[in-house]
Amino acid sequence: MKIFPRPTTRRLLLAFTAAFATMGAGPAPSLDSLEKAHFKAEWAASPVSSTQLGIHDTDAKLDNVSISAIDAQTKRLHRERDALDALDVSALPQRRQDDRDILKADIDLELITNERIQPFRHNPDFYITLATDALYSLIDRDFAPLPVRMKDVIAREKQIPAMLARGEKQLEQVPAIFIEISKEDLEGTIVFVRDNVPAAFASVKDDRLQAQLKASTQATLAALSKFQTALNAIKPSGTFVLGADTIRAMLAADMVNTPIDTVIKAGRAQLARDQAAFHAAERQIDRRHPDQALAEIRKDHVAADALNQLVRTQLTDTQGFVMSHNLVTLPNTTLPVVTDTPGFERSMITAATDWPGPFETKATTSFYYVTPIDPKLSPAKAEESLEDANTPSMLNVTVHEAMPGHFVQGLYLRANPDWSLTRKDGRSYATTEGWAHYTEQMMIEQGFHAQDPKLHLAQLQDALLRDCRFLASFGMHTQGMSLADATKLMQQECYQSSVMAYKEARRGTADPGYYSYLLGKLMILHLRDDMRKNEGKAFSLKAFHDGLLGSGLVPMPIIRREMTGRNDPML
Repeated sequence: MKIFPRPTTRRLLLAFTAAFATMGAGPAPSLDSLEKAHFKAEWAASPVSSTQLGIHDTDAKLDNVSISAIDAQTKRLHRERDALDALDVSALPQRRQDDRDILKADIDLELITNERIQPFRHNPDFYITLATDALYSLIDRDFAPLPVRMKDVIAREKQIPAMLARGEKQLEQVPAIFIEISKEDLEGTIVFVRDNVPAAFASVKDDRLQAQLKASTQATLAALSKFQTALNAIKPSGTFVLGADTIRAMLAADMVNTPIDTVIKAGRAQLARDQAAFHAAERQIDRRHPDQALAEIRKDHVAADALNQLVRTQLTDTQGFVMSHNLVTLPNTTLPVVTDTPGFERSMITAATDWPGPFETKATTSFYYVTPIDPKLSPAKAEESLEDANTPSMLNVTVHEAMPGHFVQGLYLRANPDWSLTRKDGRSYATTEGWAHYTEQMMIEQGFHAQDPKLHLAQLQDALLRDCRFLASFGMHTQGMSLADATKLMQQECYQSSVMAYKEARRGTADPGYYSYLLGKLMILHLRDDMRKNEGKAFSLKAFHDGLLGSGLVPMPIIRREMTGRNDPML
């Protein structure tokens, strides 16, 4: 993949405006030129995202989040959308025609965010997350020497106070639940900036740089503290509920045009299936006391200092099964580096895979983060944390996060340099999370660990959580379900603890798209069933998986079209 050099923002905007101004006077723009202009504009508009993608010529800059800048971006996106609509792509290969549709869908989702959801007006976490990502993206990977990245961190820290001050002025109608979430996240960001940022550059032997970093970090901390004060003073108003029209638009931006009622019905049916399978697995584990089965598997765990080695063993185990059973073609047989989760993220995740951005050329290692047991916990709390990281559950997490889940998706991204910019940048929520969620069920179906009921129960517990995320999102945003109702759903229907039930339901207020885990899985299962029915004995599960991953992280309807040649119903 050729990475196009990025001009300055001003040069870029002039070139982009000129391209549209001459559309009527000269040759019509091609898909190539429109695509290139779009991504150059996107990368210029968001230096932080560019760093995460592996594009490093604006690493010292911070996103302009002013309303005027966002309005200008929105107008640009509409012009691009109109130009793509007017484009005649009939002479292009089918895959390239599909790229046009993928790009239109990506633009539609961005427009929904800018015009309907507007987190920059209603959610303080928008600014907190930007501040954290701006710095962490420079620390996370060693794509440049430490002193170089240190200078960029200093440059971005100098811009964070103004960004937060602007956010404070722009916020309005902030729902109470967004304030609650933002307060928690802000505390984590303050710890990150105070502790992790200086620690990341402690080895740099340059007194001048160290003094600059100390000053910029103190200024950032002061700005975060000021934002915290402003956050505490906000009077809650407005609602987190997006409404059926916006949720329908979000589905359409993932090219899913199925009526919401039909989507919800499919989710409820999956919940019923998973509940029945869950209770059957409980009985397999303990016939006399099936209600004790979960407690039994929680006792199956390693010592605190053996967690990372357990995961390394599980990675080898899962990879061996995938290869011996010909489940998917692996572009190579590397595995992610297993290491402790960065300190500031430990309150949020148990385990996660971090693959390099699709355009990264230097820091190309993938990491599998495992959150260690906090040594400051009491013996009882430490034991509870270890039970949460029980061996069957961690094995299911390893399937999802790494093999053949997210890590393998990352392998395909890097193994296909000929993919278009649109496919390289593809980030369909439903396809990304749907595949990882699907692989959990698929591995059990294919006999992984001889369908051990303990592993199956752990897999089903995670499946039930995704079922309730799905129903909570659609319920809260389209059916009048309250946050309390969603919490009760998590507890009663999906067997979450009271603490986790609330946290999971709360996530759906700010991240309604978390319905995508189950939606993506259902679309993959439906496509697999259709292809198995149509191909009969010629159907190959490996070929199915290869075809799915070989299309990229693009909307599932595109993948269905490219694998079957048709636009059939997705559910």
